[in-house]
Amino acid sequence: MLKRTQKIKNTLLFAFYALVLGAVSGAIIWLVLYIMNFCIDIIWQKIPDKISYGTNYYIYQTAVCTLGGLVIGFFQRKYGILPDTLEETMIKLKREGTYSYDKLYIIATAALLPLIFGGSLGPEAGLTGLVTGLCCWTGDKLKYKGEEAKDLARAGMAATLGVIFEAPLFGFVNNYEKPREDEKKYFSPKEFKVAKAIVYAAGIAGGFGTMMLLKNFFGGGLGLARFTAEKNAGIQEWKWFVVFAAAGLLCGLLYLTFNKITKTLGKRIIKHRILSCTIAGFIMAMLGIWLPWTMFSGEHEMGILMENWENIPVTLLILTAIGKLLAVNICVNFGWKGGNIFPVIFSGVSIGYALAAVSGVEPVFAVAVVSAAAYGYIMRKPLTVVAVLFLCFPLRLIVPLTVAAYIASLIPAPWLKSNHR
Repeated sequence: MLKRTQKIKNTLLFAFYALVLGAVSGAIIWLVLYIMNFCIDIIWQKIPDKISYGTNYYIYQTAVCTLGGLVIGFFQRKYGILPDTLEETMIKLKREGTYSYDKLYIIATAALLPLIFGGSLGPEAGLTGLVTGLCCWTGDKLKYKGEEAKDLARAGMAATLGVIFEAPLFGFVNNYEKPREDEKKYFSPKEFKVAKAIVYAAGIAGGFGTMMLLKNFFGGGLGLARFTAEKNAGIQEWKWFVVFAAAGLLCGLLYLTFNKITKTLGKRIIKHRILSCTIAGFIMAMLGIWLPWTMFSGEHEMGILMENWENIPVTLLILTAIGKLLAVNICVNFGWKGGNIFPVIFSGVSIGYALAAVSGVEPVFAVAVVSAAAYGYIMRKPLTVVAVLFLCFPLRLIVPLTVAAYIASLIPAPWLKSNHR
């Protein structure tokens, strides 16, 4: 009995540390995102407002993206290829038992640079590494070692993912879901234990609560768009389910195909970081001139798309989605490191609206199924996909959302073992 009481006390103390650390992490994430939005506003709004639109703006956009590539290239040549992706961060934590925290400001800078220069990337990669390093530093100071230190870091990861996407369940579920085929050599399915679950939940609560508090007082932050359906999904919508799910699978397959191609090309010039990063910047600028919504993460653009999709030609919606999938892979594999979650979901949303225009069915149903299938096919973790998208769509669409994500995760994905997202 005494031993059990002590174990409960230790768990609650550990959860308290996770709560405090989650709160600190939430504040750091908010600050980094605030700086990112401030810089984007200066570079892409205030300065261009002083430049007449037309040819001059396209010249400006090309110059900024190319210059951004140069800056990122010089930065990486000095400090290394940073930031680590979410998967790379998790692998290092698993393999080494810790994550480097001696130069967290460098990780923060590396995370910000591609985002403020227009990269088609999400912020989760760099922020996850930043918070994981902070958690490992805290674990060392508290004399935690082994699995305890890892659990504290995982709690920080869970808080980070929950805060960025405003989806608290995302980080929690991702800690327990079965690993993908390409992850099995690094991870094994985690047994659900109440003590660990309490620690993860505490970290998420601290981070999410702090982020919401700061966001309400000062603004900033990110978060996926919230879709509202005008009617319930009926037989007419479900008739199109297979078509929408197949479109999502094709979207995911196209992402993996682009990943394979750009990774092969990127490896040939990986030793020339300045050149590869500059090329990536120039390509981003060209894509952005032709398809403006291929730039940036897609989180803000998703809201605009939601309001204006009926006025956009179907072909343009599809081309934008394809361009976005190409852009995120060019960025990642040519040196502009970052996350892929926002861009993939944006592509699914764009294709979903295109198919809604063609079929005439409830648009949010189409968007939900295509997005869930696309992300589920790439992620291979249906519960995690549902946890991310759950707060984006009405509760009444949870069934098609879940079915699409689950079926997509079962379809064989070529090149997944050789492609690391």
